[in-house]
Amino acid sequence: MKAVQQPRALATREKILKAAARLFALKGYHDTKLEEVRHAAEVTTGAFFHHFGSKEDLGFAVLDRHMERRRQELEQIEQEMPPPRDDAPLERVCRRLDAIAELVRRREHRKGGCIIGNLSTALADTHEAFRQRLADCFDEMAREFLPDLEAAARQGRPQGTLDTWTLARYLVTVVEGAIMLARTYRDRTLLARHFGCLKEYLAQNLGS
Repeated sequence: MKAVQQPRALATREKILKAAARLFALKGYHDTKLEEVRHAAEVTTGAFFHHFGSKEDLGFAVLDRHMERRRQELEQIEQEMPPPRDDAPLERVCRRLDAIAELVRRREHRKGGCIIGNLSTALADTHEAFRQRLADCFDEMAREFLPDLEAAARQGRPQGTLDTWTLARYLVTVVEGAIMLARTYRDRTLLARHFGCLKEYLAQNLGS
């Protein structure tokens, strides 16, 4: 991927990524043509290929953009929430779940599913490089929970019998599955109810 420095070039690149992300979410990776992305972004063929050498290159950049925006939005949401207690790691886990729920609420007007979930379904079995990158995305989500899960486990299970990494990945599984089900059932309350069950499970197994 080529380095981008000029403001105009950055703006063009962002237009392309925004258009591609929307089309990937609506149509899927395989059914989205580069010409559609170029047309939706209102850029020339030369401008497109100045930034992205291939559809694969574009797809990786869309993932990078998605994860960066997710990090920024969750951080902003958490800054708007009451701060957690320093000695309450499980409270911080629940706070992150609440932030994710708020992020989903703010995005509910957008058409199309989760770009990570969509690309995983389309590419994980057929494209090894994408499979690895998507696995990294899911692992990044799990690592967001891991330090506080480890701290909560030390408080609630000092004998150290809990596999916190598997638990962190389990949280991501519930989060991503609940988001998909809430969209499929068109039920705005489903996410909160499933997250509530998850919090109850954590309290029962990690509460000190």
